[in-house]
Amino acid sequence: MFKWIFKREKKVYLELTDAEYRLVRKHLMDWRNKLTAQGRDAAPVNELLIKLMA
Repeated sequence: MFKWIFKREKKVYLELTDAEYRLVRKHLMDWRNKLTAQGRDAAPVNELLIKLMA
């Protein structure tokens, strides 16, 4: 018998100033580029960027 445990995703909302927004976006893009250059999967970082820019 299997027992399935379902967790709800915890949503986090951040309020950023324009300067903070630009800084977070820049660092996420740098991180994504570094992962891509290393041949690693950057999909999770891309998802964060999409959510940030929505």
